[in-house]
Amino acid sequence: MMFKQKYLEQIKLGVNCTNSYEFSEQVLNRLKQKEVLINSQSKGLFFAENSSYDFWRLYFYIQDISQIEWNFFRDVPLVTEIVVRNSKKELWDNTIKTFQNKGNFKVYDTFNRMFRDKIDMDVSGIDFSLIETAQKQDLPIVKKLLEENFDAYSDRIPSLIELEKLAETIFLIKENSKIVAFFITERKGTTLEFRYWLVLESYRGRKYGNTLMKRVLTFDPEIVRITSWISQKNKNVILAHEHLGFKEDGLTNYILYRA
Repeated sequence: MMFKQKYLEQIKLGVNCTNSYEFSEQVLNRLKQKEVLINSQSKGLFFAENSSYDFWRLYFYIQDISQIEWNFFRDVPLVTEIVVRNSKKELWDNTIKTFQNKGNFKVYDTFNRMFRDKIDMDVSGIDFSLIETAQKQDLPIVKKLLEENFDAYSDRIPSLIELEKLAETIFLIKENSKIVAFFITERKGTTLEFRYWLVLESYRGRKYGNTLMKRVLTFDPEIVRITSWISQKNKNVILAHEHLGFKEDGLTNYILYRA
C-alpha cells in the first residue's frame, strides 16, 4: 500500500506532461519489476526499463519541469520518446529544449505519423501464393533480421513475445525456405499500423515489396484506416507513402538519447 500511495499521486499530478499512456495501475505494476530504475522527485517521477540492448528506455511524469533535478540515471544510456500533436507543439517544444539543455539529451531521430483511409484496389490478378503468415518457428529469424536492419534506439524492435502477438499480421516471402522479405503490421481495432517492411538487398527488384504492400492493404476488409510512423530522414519511404495517398496526421515522435 505504501508503494502505491508513494507513486500514484505523482502519476496523477504529472499526467499533463508524460510519455507514458497506460492506466495508473499498469504503470505501478511496471515500477515493481526488477529491471526498472526509479527516480522520485517532489515535482516529477522518472523510471527507466532495461531494453535488453545497450540502453534503458525512460518514462516520466513531470509536474513542474523547471524544478527537475537532471542528475538521474547518469550511469546508463537513456532513450526516451515524446509524441507531440501540432496543436500542442509550442508547449512540448519547450519541454524538449529543457531535456536537451538541462538533461543533456540529443534528438536522435524524428518520426511523423502518416495515415489514409482504407484503399480499395483490384488485386484479382495478383498471385499472393508466395506470401505466408509467420509461424512460431519463423519469429526468431524475423527478430534477427529486425536487429540487423533496423535501429534499436528509434525503431522499437519487438521482443519474441511481442512478435508472437503480432504473428497473424506478419507476412513473409521465402526462397528455398529462407525469409527474404517481410511486412509486419499491427491491428488496432479497425486501424492497421505498419510496423516494419523489409526486402533483403540481394532480393530487391523482384517486386516482393510491392506484392507484400498490396497484400497488407487488402487482406482484412474490416480495416478502415491505415497508419505508419516514418522517419523524417527517410525521404524515399515518405514519397512512397504519399504516392499511395498517405498524409501527415499532425503527430510527431521525437526520439531523444543521452549517452
